[in-house]
Order: sequence, then C-alpha cells, then structure tokens
Amino acid sequence: MRYFIAGALLALTLAAPAEAQFFSPTITIVADPATATIYRLKVQDNSLVSIGVGNAKIKLEKGDPNTIVVRQEGFRDVRRSFPRDADYKDKTFTIALTKRVVQLTTLPYDATILVNGEVKGQRSLEVEVTEGQTTTIEVTKRGFATAKRIYRWEKGGDMPPTLDRIELVDRRVLVTASPNGTELVSNDTKIGDTDGEFVIKRGTCGTLIAQKTGWIPVTRDWCNKDGLPEPPIADRLVLTGRVVNVTAPDGARIFVNNKQAGVGAFAVQVPDSSCVSVKVTQAAFLTYRREYCVQSNFPAPPMADNVTLKPDDSYAASVASDQANVNVTLEVGASFKEEQAWRLLSSIVLTYFDVLENSDSQTGYLRTAWAIKSWGDNNEVVIRSRIIVKRMSDSPLRYTIKIVSEVNKAPGVSVKEDENFAPWDRVLNSYKDVISEAQSRLK
Repeated sequence: MRYFIAGALLALTLAAPAEAQFFSPTITIVADPATATIYRLKVQDNSLVSIGVGNAKIKLEKGDPNTIVVRQEGFRDVRRSFPRDADYKDKTFTIALTKRVVQLTTLPYDATILVNGEVKGQRSLEVEVTEGQTTTIEVTKRGFATAKRIYRWEKGGDMPPTLDRIELVDRRVLVTASPNGTELVSNDTKIGDTDGEFVIKRGTCGTLIAQKTGWIPVTRDWCNKDGLPEPPIADRLVLTGRVVNVTAPDGARIFVNNKQAGVGAFAVQVPDSSCVSVKVTQAAFLTYRREYCVQSNFPAPPMADNVTLKPDDSYAASVASDQANVNVTLEVGASFKEEQAWRLLSSIVLTYFDVLENSDSQTGYLRTAWAIKSWGDNNEVVIRSRIIVKRMSDSPLRYTIKIVSEVNKAPGVSVKEDENFAPWDRVLNSYKDVISEAQSRLK
C-alpha cells in the first residue's frame, strides 16, 4: 500500500508539466479609437472574425500567429501578431489607427494628382494622412488653375474627411509676351514680366493688358462662363504699335493726322505698318511738324518727343486786325466826282501794292495781284495779301474795300493754289493803314 501511494504521488508530479503545456495565456487588445472593430485572422482560410469593438480578450494559441486586425472606416488597417511563446510582461496592448485614409476623386477625370509634390495618379486615389503629419494634395491639368488641399491630423483635433472631391473650375491661361520686359497687368496688379499665368474664376470674365513704355498696349478679354467660348490654354501677346509721348509748351495745340488731339501733351499712337503725322501749333510760333512711322524702312519712333517751338517772325511783321478778310465800307465825300474818286482810290492802292491784276472804272471793280512774303529757313510761313475794291452804290457813291490776308497751310506749297491757304486774322504791317488812309482821303 505504501508503494502504491508513493507511485501515485510520483505520477502526479510527472504529470504537472504536461498539463502546463496545454495552458493558453490571455491578452487584452485595446483599440484606438474606441469605435474601431477588432478582428482575429483565421489561419485556416485567412478570414477575419470579429472579436470585439474597442477592446477584446484573446487566448494565444500554439502554432497560430495570433494575428489581430483593427479596422475602422476612414483609417488604414493595423495588423499585429502575438506569438504564443513570446514573453509578454504586459498583458494589455493598445493598437492605434494612425493613418487616416481619404478617398479622393477629381474632375476632370484626366487631371493629375500629386501627393507632397509626387505624381500619384489620375481620376481617384487613396490618400494616407499620418497622425501628426501634413499631406499636401495638388490637382493639375493644362488650361485649369491648380487646386490644392492640405490635410493635417492632430491627435484630438479634426480629422480629414473620408471622402473628398476636387473639381477644377477656374481656368488658367499661360501667357507670354514680347518684346522682352513687357508687363502683364490685370486690375492694376502685375502678374508677370514677359510671361505669367492668368486665372479666370468660374462665372467671371477677366481682362489682361500687356504693356511697355513706348508701345501700344495689347488687351485680351476672356470669360469662364457657361455658353461663352472657353479661354485658350496658352496665348502670346505681341506689341507692335508704338507710342510717342509728345510734350509741347503750355497751351500749344497738338494735331494728329490734322485732327486736334490734345493741348500741351499727348500720347501719340502709331499702329504697326503705318505712319502718323503730328503738328504742334501756338500763336506767334512756327508750326512744328513730325511724322512717326512703324515700318521696316523707317527708323523706330522715339518714346518721347519734347517739342520746342521757334518764334514766328511773321507775328512781329503784322498786327491782329478785325479788318482782315472783311469788306469795309468807304463813304465818298460829296465833293468828289466818281472819276476823281476812282483815280484817287486806285492811286492809294498802288501805294501799297505794285501790281493791279484787274481794274475797271466802269464797273467799279479793282483787284491787286497777290503780294507774297515768307519767313523761316524753309519758308515755313508764307503770307499772301491783296486788295479787292467793289462799288456798292452810285448815289451816294460808296465802295467796299477788303484786305485779303491768308497763310499757308503747310510749308512748300504753291502760292497759286487757293486750297493751300487759309484766312489769317492778322494784317502785315505794310498794309495795315491802307483802309484808314482811303477812308480819310475820300471823305
């Protein structure tokens, strides 16, 4: 009996280690966030079996990797294995989901998606945002303004969305300009020199100006509206016409192609392949004339033309007169017979003018030939003068006398062509007394 009890005790002692081999340690899995589902991976078919939400206890099985998967929509799965033979001092393990997943789609579908500056694809993409880090998304396509998203996830803060859609709606025009140094300006804001990107917001129109000192600006108007033509992907703005800033003395009149354009100063535009004539006039000064051309066989116009007017000597040789180009009545005194009066009148006229072009006592008509006087090195100013006398009535005897005073419209014109001259409101000093003398002597 004694030997039986001892043998039984020995058997129990030897059996204890065998029982320990069948013991399965238990650990606790805690998910972060607490709403995440905890799964165990079945090695038999690689399927997932839910074992809890937020936390779960698992028995570590021998011959099984004891793989745990923590999953929640909007996050990247975290997978971890717990081999049974490892030494686990802590029986509780927290598995945190630290990668947010954004399901990103784009429009247009062929837009390119960049993540932190690297091209990752088109149309759609899963974007990972790691906790505590920043992820920058750019969506690009030619002809559209680049759209940008910045995702950042701080623990305890707002998380990026699980779904996001980026639509390119603003249009972009790549603009180049010439010549070099041309400014690109929109709404008084400079967007570039020689080249730049012009963005037109959805539902709006925009105006772009290419400008450079000394050149005619070029303007483009583009719209980003339904029903209107789309802006181009790229455009080139070429400045060809020139601008000359003409500065003249105060009060001087500036004419462009014979039409008054300004007083004192004016920016004269000279279109490409054309010429423009400029004239600057001011009383008592010679007329300034200049032609600017933008043509291959002409020198380029200057950016500025500071005009200095030369004195007109014809003003010193004349007086302003209300008798110029006006019929003035001559009352003949009763003591004069018609024949006497006519001889005296003719004599007075010949004192001032050398040649009578027409003289008829019967009709009482007299006209002198033109008397020509010119000033300037190139005959810039030509004044032609003559006297015309006509009988108004016989009883009482009356005549009209007129000093015709005319100035040339342009230098070098023929003095014989009437269309080259215009009435002048002045009378040369040589002829200023002819009417008063006739009036006095014929009383």
